[in-house]
Amino acid sequence: MEVHHHPHTSIGRQKWTHYLWEFLMLFIAVFCGFLAENQREHMVEHQRANEYALSLYEELKIDTESITKTINDNIKTIGKLDTFCLFSREKFQRKINNGMLYYYDSYATQINNFTSNNTTVEQLKGSGSLRIMGRNISQKISEYGKKLSELDNEYRLSRVEFQKIEDLSFKIFDGYIKVVFFYPDRDQFRDSVFKLNIPLINNDTTLMKEFVGWLKFEAHIYDSQNKFFLIQLKQSATELMALLNKEFKLE
Repeated sequence: MEVHHHPHTSIGRQKWTHYLWEFLMLFIAVFCGFLAENQREHMVEHQRANEYALSLYEELKIDTESITKTINDNIKTIGKLDTFCLFSREKFQRKINNGMLYYYDSYATQINNFTSNNTTVEQLKGSGSLRIMGRNISQKISEYGKKLSELDNEYRLSRVEFQKIEDLSFKIFDGYIKVVFFYPDRDQFRDSVFKLNIPLINNDTTLMKEFVGWLKFEAHIYDSQNKFFLIQLKQSATELMALLNKEFKLE
């Protein structure tokens, strides 16, 4: 008796290998597509990182110049305030007239605050893009941002002291005369003002002593801001600029 074999076994085996091959081809296609998309995203992020780096570098250049100016302005103001304190306490011995006091008093109400041009830092934080800058740069950016916040907090705390100093200044010195002689460029009229014995609003010695005490405190504030905030902030900015230049070849 002749036995007939059914052909479905070989056909089924052929279909199974065919499906496996199709699966492998599909998997490879999807995987390659994933790699291509990942590479494209990487290129886009790298381009964005370069743009952020260049923008941040330029802003930090402006910041460091501005910080340097603020530090120097603080040093100059400290000297002027110290001179005022000396002149007011030894007015008669040194033959100091009121014009000289008016000149040095004009520095008492001068506020030397640094304002950062930190637009890129805020964009990086706000968009969650710090990670694309790399770990080291991200840490430096965070460090710089923290120091900016600390300085802003210091400025907020010192506003009360500066307001008190301004109030005392306008109780002693004529605000109208200040505007006439000391704005916009007080040094332009320095020599001529020194020759004038401009009247004070109040000659009370106790009030002047209180004012001098506050001016010494103001000088201390400026000195502390230089040492503990601005110099450290400038160093942080300089280090960040060097790191950006190293990683992104900006110069």
